[in-house]
Amino acid sequence: MPVNLFVDNEQVRFYHKNESGFIMQKTDALSTFLTPSKPVALAVIGDVCLDLAYQVTTEGGEVSVETGLQTYSVQSVKGELGGGCNVGLNLKTLGAQRVDMYGIVGSDLYGKVLCDLLESHQLDTEGVQIQEEAWATHVYHKVFEQGVEHPRFDSGNFNVPSDRSIDMLLHTLRKKIDAYDAIIINEQVPQGLHNTVFQERLNKLLDEYEDKVLWFADCRKLNSVYRNAIHKVNEAEGRALDSTFASLSTQELVRALYTYFGKPTVVTLGENGAVGFDGETFSSVLGVHFTQQIDIVGAGDAFLAAMVLSMSRGASLAAGIEVGNLSAAQSLLTLYGCGHPTVEEILELRRRASWRYNPEKASDGAKRVFDSSGTIEIVDSVPKRGLPKIAIFDHDGTISTMRSGWEGVMAKMMKEAIAGPALPVLTTEEIANLEAEIAHFIDQTTGIQTIEQMVYLKEMVERHGYVPSDEILSAQEYKNVYNDDLLAMIASKKEGVANGTISPDEVTMAGSVEFLHYLHKRGVKLYLASGTDQADVVKEATLLGYADLFGGRIYGSVGKIDEDPKKVVLSRMIASLAGQEDDIIVFGDGPVEMREARSRGVLAVGILSDEVRRKGENLAKRQRLILGGASLLMPDFAFSKELVTLLGWNSSEQHV
Repeated sequence: MPVNLFVDNEQVRFYHKNESGFIMQKTDALSTFLTPSKPVALAVIGDVCLDLAYQVTTEGGEVSVETGLQTYSVQSVKGELGGGCNVGLNLKTLGAQRVDMYGIVGSDLYGKVLCDLLESHQLDTEGVQIQEEAWATHVYHKVFEQGVEHPRFDSGNFNVPSDRSIDMLLHTLRKKIDAYDAIIINEQVPQGLHNTVFQERLNKLLDEYEDKVLWFADCRKLNSVYRNAIHKVNEAEGRALDSTFASLSTQELVRALYTYFGKPTVVTLGENGAVGFDGETFSSVLGVHFTQQIDIVGAGDAFLAAMVLSMSRGASLAAGIEVGNLSAAQSLLTLYGCGHPTVEEILELRRRASWRYNPEKASDGAKRVFDSSGTIEIVDSVPKRGLPKIAIFDHDGTISTMRSGWEGVMAKMMKEAIAGPALPVLTTEEIANLEAEIAHFIDQTTGIQTIEQMVYLKEMVERHGYVPSDEILSAQEYKNVYNDDLLAMIASKKEGVANGTISPDEVTMAGSVEFLHYLHKRGVKLYLASGTDQADVVKEATLLGYADLFGGRIYGSVGKIDEDPKKVVLSRMIASLAGQEDDIIVFGDGPVEMREARSRGVLAVGILSDEVRRKGENLAKRQRLILGGASLLMPDFAFSKELVTLLGWNSSEQHV
């Protein structure tokens, strides 16, 4: 019987379809397949490469007398394993007992460095052939200046494998093949090991040992060549294999690729996770949401290694995808090089990760689905329910518009903090790039505590290098600068509300205060949870006249990153209503509260608030709210009657 399988990143959930619907069974995947169980022996065949990362600066350099060009001072050089070697290193880091490498290096200095590195990481090199002629060791020379990567210099792009190198490599592989649990075929360089002779001979070996060992293929250009293996492809690679694949959904694509290869197939979706199909079971995992800077180099290798190792220990394809997805996500946190996640890091990431929900719906605004009134977007089907016992609200942008425009204040402050004394001399292009980076950062971090945003700001100041190290402020000091700027912007609004020249209706979202009164009158406990400082939230709610509706249940930032008010409130409410998540509802215009609710099984209603007009939709918020986990989207609380009808509250004024 076909089975649909979805991984919720805490447990693997199997949904078996029967006459009464779906029956869910849970098994813990990660703890089973990431911890050592049986010794495994693995082989990686492919393009063995060396990555050299140079950190450079013009400081201390000079303009060459001969060429007139600026010279660079090399601050550091770091050598790392690349290509198939990086996959091998990931396997060892995750606990593989034995990993044998197969490939070709040149008889040059870099070849010796590469082999020494392999051996230092306990990767076996018996299968690595040294070719004297027509081969230069594959080296990627990567140059970084103040966090910006210069054009890369590659060596080895004109290599030709000799018949002798191929003979020796495959002879060694055949000699040792019976001991392997899995073999990975790696192909990524334009002119490397995989010439037509090698392809033909390796395919014969693959066919001969198809049922005796697990074969995996991770190729840039040759996916159609090595068909008789479990394939990991990214979405672009998969769609490029056949012209009919271009218009397929991701689920249709992975099924089509299974038919194409005749083997289980995994399609990685970058920031949106991965999908797979093994002929019976469709598997899907969510992507991880990051607020800090990430580096995608090596993420695919980390995914492949974790998936292969777990499946070599008996994991299903679905469990392998879950492990691989988390391993890839963890590797993204290593900047200017390849990450090599450990088991402990992967398990910790699973515990604290934020997820990206419904990426296809988020990116496609043309197929929005609405309720019968045509005003509330239904992202996920929500059954009718009685009035909740608890309603949790975000503040800024959800109820209050007092701080509308904070993004511009933060963007200006961040640009001045990062550029420092260099701001007047930056080029137009440099300023545009910096502003784009800041805009992306603000979009990614909207809703988290200001102090956490300032921690990341400090890292950005350090990374760009415009500000002398002894002049870089602490996260708290940057927060103080931002708060001063923001409070100056909203001072006139607060004064106007206080003296009566501005009505509270002019600085609150349409229908929001009336909706609070509606819930309060019916006995629903109201909670306010904001990333703004606690004292400021209380003052503003009091000034706007609705603080008493919350009965002291107003929570804001207390300046501690590990005590996010939205997480704290939801955790407490879930604990107090164990097994009764349907009695809680969360409203907000930011992804943080959506994610915190969704991850705990609580209904999240996103508010597409236009904070300038105080009513109607701001579609710029739609994508991040859906990715955050919102099941319903509404423009503002003027449509609360439609929400009440949709959820069935008007049929029962009592708690259920």
